[in-house]
Amino acid sequence: MKKNITLLFIILISISCKSQIITIENLVDYNSDLPEGAYIKDVNNVLNKYEGVWKGVLDNKTYEFRIIKKTQEYLEERFKEDLLLMRYKITNAKGVVIENTLSLPDNDVMTVSGRYLTKSGGYLLRYIGRGNCGQNGNIYISVYDSQNKKMELSLQVDGEFYSDNCIQEDEQIIPRKINLTKQ
Repeated sequence: MKKNITLLFIILISISCKSQIITIENLVDYNSDLPEGAYIKDVNNVLNKYEGVWKGVLDNKTYEFRIIKKTQEYLEERFKEDLLLMRYKITNAKGVVIENTLSLPDNDVMTVSGRYLTKSGGYLLRYIGRGNCGQNGNIYISVYDSQNKKMELSLQVDGEFYSDNCIQEDEQIIPRKINLTKQ
């Protein structure tokens, strides 16, 4: 019996040493020096307030953003993390679809992917649009009411060109700033 308990204890210790839980609130303190087997986990469910369908209207365009929380595994880097994924649909005043990424798979480059929770309490995501000529950047989202029904979304454009054929920068389709309401 003592051998079984000792063996079980050794197995549990070895498993727990291979996986270290890091709360998403503390991720910014690691500067990409994550221990092997780390799990960046939403222990306190702070990402839940962002999940759902968010809509807003700006310049005669309707913006719909769908946000989900997902656990992503990175096998080569040997860690996993809880993050947000964002898809969107943009229509003009006549209902014509300008862009629609709602049906794209999670790993598609145009599925906006979470990066980290900021110290100010917002969340930063990486955005790459359809164009190869500067339609990219970081999207910052922040819920700003006590009932988690209002969110501000802002885009900081990187403007990086992914093609040598670029003559001018693509028009941005994500607004620089918009207020959204949870549906």
